[in-house]
Parts: sequence; structure tokens; C-alpha cells
Amino acid sequence: MAACTGLPGCTEKPKAASRRETYWRAVNTWTGRARLQTESWPSDSGAMRIRWSTSHAGPDSSFQLTIHSAISGRPMQTVVDHSGDGEGTAFFSDDPRVFFAVVDARNLDWTFTIEEPVDVIVTPK
Repeated sequence: MAACTGLPGCTEKPKAASRRETYWRAVNTWTGRARLQTESWPSDSGAMRIRWSTSHAGPDSSFQLTIHSAISGRPMQTVVDHSGDGEGTAFFSDDPRVFFAVVDARNLDWTFTIEEPVDVIVTPK
């Protein structure tokens, strides 16, 4: 079948262009009530989204979440520092490497999920 590009009376519709979309892949979810050091995980991008929530907060409650380099053990960034019940989303970015997280919590229940971005190309049919 011949293409009719530029010919008078041509009714062939142009194809839609491919587009890039970001999908967030869950690395892991952790839940607890006290201090925790997570197992380490590799990150291909060094970027992550952290979805967190706290509940059942008592007096003098606190939740602090810090991302560490698993290579050196050093703290990279405290991504959440919150008192009481709440929820939110934090973002972190550094060079690709292996990471772990440390939670310092007191008098509340907490949960958080680490997600890593994955770019995909969507091509219309």
C-alpha cells in the first residue's frame, strides 16, 4: 500500500507520536512502631519517592526517616521529620547506589513505601 503523504485528496491520518511516561515501581514497604533499620536495596536511578503515614500518635510522638548510603553507612538526607498523626510524600535523589533507611520513631505507628521511577515509552497503535 502506497503512502499518500502530500497528495490531493489523501485521507490517511498521521500516526500519533510515541511518548515517555514515568511509572513508579515499589521497592518495598515497611511498617512499625519503634526504631528500624531496613535491609539495603539497589537503586538504578538514585531517585526515589517515599510515601509515608503515621497514626495512633501518643504524647511526645515523633517519626524521622533518614536515607543512608549502604556503601559508607553515612546518612544522606532526613526525608521526613514529623510529630503526631499525618501522611505525605517526600522525594530524594542522589547518584545510583545501594541505600538503606533508618526510622527513629516514638509513640506512634508508622508505614512507608520506597518507590523508584522507571521511564517507559508508550507507542500508540
